[in-house]
Amino acid sequence: MNGREITKMAFDLKEPERTPVTLIGGGAWLVHMAGETFAGIKENPEKIADVFIQGFRKVGHDLLWTGSNFINYPVHFLGCPIEDRSSDGPALTKTVIQSLDELDELKIEKVLDHPVMQGIIRSHHLVADAIGKETLAMPTQWAPFTLAARILGMEAVSIATIEEPDRLIQLIQFSTDLIWSIIEPILEHEDILGANLSDPVASGDLISPDSFRRFVAPFLKELVARIKGKGKYAMIHICGDTTQVLEDIADIAPSCFSLESKVDLRTAKKILGGKVCVAGNVAPGGAFLSGTPDAVVAEAKECIKAWGKGGGYVLTLGCDYTKNVPFENAMALMSLKEKWD
Repeated sequence: MNGREITKMAFDLKEPERTPVTLIGGGAWLVHMAGETFAGIKENPEKIADVFIQGFRKVGHDLLWTGSNFINYPVHFLGCPIEDRSSDGPALTKTVIQSLDELDELKIEKVLDHPVMQGIIRSHHLVADAIGKETLAMPTQWAPFTLAARILGMEAVSIATIEEPDRLIQLIQFSTDLIWSIIEPILEHEDILGANLSDPVASGDLISPDSFRRFVAPFLKELVARIKGKGKYAMIHICGDTTQVLEDIADIAPSCFSLESKVDLRTAKKILGGKVCVAGNVAPGGAFLSGTPDAVVAEAKECIKAWGKGGGYVLTLGCDYTKNVPFENAMALMSLKEKWD
């Protein structure tokens, strides 16, 4: 069985012949490894695709998040300045709007009609053309709450949860519709089997469970339903400690939930096991960033032991990782594709 088939089994809550292993995210790492910059490749779909294709050829991901670290560009095309002249992930330097009074100025067409956005969408298809039969190719985008924070600013969104909740919900719904307008055409490719929604601002380290249930969960649930309605897998990634909202994740019902090392895998299995596949949760810092390959392997084995038998699990990092991660440490994690006792 290849990586695509093994990951599909995990997403379907079955137990494959070995644990699927991947490096989630890593767009900046791949761009850096290719000797490119984001500004240098963003207008060329073939070059974007080649970064991910060649990265897969070197690493062997069972699951590949295509378009990783390209997800700030939709915010840029809405009108936010961006810094992308290096292999670091493109950074937004301002916000699109200064207040919720400017909601009417936001237009999805500004994003979709931009030629670079069209090229980025096409790049996902080029990746799937080349390797979509070998790995589970899954495009990634911001989730609605995090996209709203990119458009308005994190501090303003936090204040709006208290002072202007109804208008904030309008912005989150706009973000939901924008995300879907990007994901839907990408999912048309038969070898793109799903989509991931990254929601770092929904972390339990940043918002309360009550805020999660009001401003995050309904919109994630809407997009998960839309993705599944296409016959595709829906994945969600949330950073930080999400222990208090794992029951909510079960209700949202993604195909897979990617969690950080702050969440105990045994606890996650008690709540999500048999309901939602779980991906995680080797720390992207620590040994993976600056330790030895043996230390990476030891941490990864502890994750597999913590999850235990029964399938429905993908071994990976708990979050995205920097471009400075040593190649040998990345491959140490990927070495867990081999069976071990």
